Amino acid sequence: MIKTTIAAALLLVSFLTFSQEHSREEKNKHFSHEMGSYTDPRDGQTYETITFIREHHGAFIKRTWFAENVKFKVPGSKVYNNTEEYAGTFGRLYNYEQANLACPEGWHVPTIHEWQHLLHFFGGWHHSGKFLIEGKESDMDMLFGGFGQPDGEFKGIGEHGNWWDNELKDSNSAGIITLKKDDQNIYHSKVGDSYYLSCRCVQFHN
Repeated sequence: MIKTTIAAALLLVSFLTFSQEHSREEKNKHFSHEMGSYTDPRDGQTYETITFIREHHGAFIKRTWFAENVKFKVPGSKVYNNTEEYAGTFGRLYNYEQANLACPEGWHVPTIHEWQHLLHFFGGWHHSGKFLIEGKESDMDMLFGGFGQPDGEFKGIGEHGNWWDNELKDSNSAGIITLKKDDQNIYHSKVGDSYYLSCRCVQFHN
């Protein structure tokens, strides 16, 4: 009886191990990411980067993202509460025009399609939040850095993070991506282009 129980247990362990390895193989067949780094020649700031690779109908879609918020001092950009110490952790805050100057040559503010491409790896709009925050599987380490209002007031640090997408909606508003504390959803909306938000940069490969 004991031998039968042990044999059954070993069979179960073997099956679970095979299932986990098979699942990893299936996931890795369509998705992988590679860590790297990039040094901005304008100010010498070094950022961790992540290259995401997705197989789609036999082709490979590849994007490299900053794994940190941008810190480059575009004239007029701000830090939360006008306190420079926040910049080391949360990066700087930019209005829409400044954000498009914050990324170094060869990089750009992500389009909504590039954000969608990223979210696809982690379950889409309704599930990605829990994977994108600091310390989770994506390695994106997206922080709750709040935002700055046009009137100079700052709000939301520790509660939500807000990043520009590179699509101007009309003459004075643009798209944003929002991640909230304790919420696995990712939100896409628009806001006035004179608000101050965080920025990530992405590099196009194909």
